[in-house]
Amino acid sequence: MAKAWTVTDSMGNNHQISYKRGFIGAKCIVDGDEYKVKSKSWVIWMADHQISIPGAECNLVVLGNKVRLAVNGTYLDNGEPYEPIRNIPKALNVLVLIGAVLSAILFNVYGLFVSVLLALLTYKLSLSKKTGIALAIQIVWVVIMAILFVLYCIGSMAIGMGLV
Repeated sequence: MAKAWTVTDSMGNNHQISYKRGFIGAKCIVDGDEYKVKSKSWVIWMADHQISIPGAECNLVVLGNKVRLAVNGTYLDNGEPYEPIRNIPKALNVLVLIGAVLSAILFNVYGLFVSVLLALLTYKLSLSKKTGIALAIQIVWVVIMAILFVLYCIGSMAIGMGLV
């Protein structure tokens, strides 16, 4: 996925800014110079890369597949004011990982699919400043998966011992 913009600085000079994401990583190219863009999360691709151009303060914002450029505090695509990306709490990442592992063990691909959809919902809530709701959803999901996992283990042991 590649995206490109032309930004004019305070002296009237045009600068080419582009973003390219590959299989391994992503890079921001400013007037031919490449800079590595790092994600702030290990679960979802999100980055807020500051670009220094004389007379223009630029921020390249990436959330999943959505790439936007803000120049002097305003996004170019829709004119909204720029807000820095909020970090996703580490507890939410851990809960998502535990829920995904348990649901994949219990329900195979279907459980993993539901867990991924739930993770996308909770990350969206977290990025829109509703972190408490996102954490509550993931806690309930992990508790349900843990209870089902314990029941599955008890049932497997009962079958193995010939009690059922």
